[in-house]
Amino acid sequence: MRDVIASDSPYSSEEREVLRRVAGILIPSSDEYGIPGADDDLIFARILMLATEQAESIKSGIDALNALAIERHDDSFPQLNETQQTGLLHDEANSGFLRQVIRCTATSYYQDGRVLESIDLKSTPPFPGGHEIEQGDWSLLDPVKARAPFYRSIKAVRNRNV
Repeated sequence: MRDVIASDSPYSSEEREVLRRVAGILIPSSDEYGIPGADDDLIFARILMLATEQAESIKSGIDALNALAIERHDDSFPQLNETQQTGLLHDEANSGFLRQVIRCTATSYYQDGRVLESIDLKSTPPFPGGHEIEQGDWSLLDPVKARAPFYRSIKAVRNRNV
């Protein structure tokens, strides 16, 4: 994961605060299981990296969410209590924004080693690690190897485009 500093982010500090609050509501920390919430610094940094790809639409969603917060509660989203924030997130008007944030949040959360270990998964790649790979029956590929190519050759495509 590359290091992201705040000045590299397309999000303002206020927008990052809204995203952090939403992530924390979506996946809160658990003392019972000893796992962080999605608003944890390491996890949130990964969320910001993923959310950068959809920055324009997520920023629009943040603006809409803040406008709805001001309309209904006379305050910005981060200033509301968690019950009010959750109520706004359940509003149908925020569904597109919320889908994008959920995707970034869940992806980032389940890449964190602490979370993976808490659900008894290794936080390292499965191979190599001393695992034996069972050899299959390579003769099963013989019919595929024997059939005529069904794709266009690059040479034929290039000659047609000239």
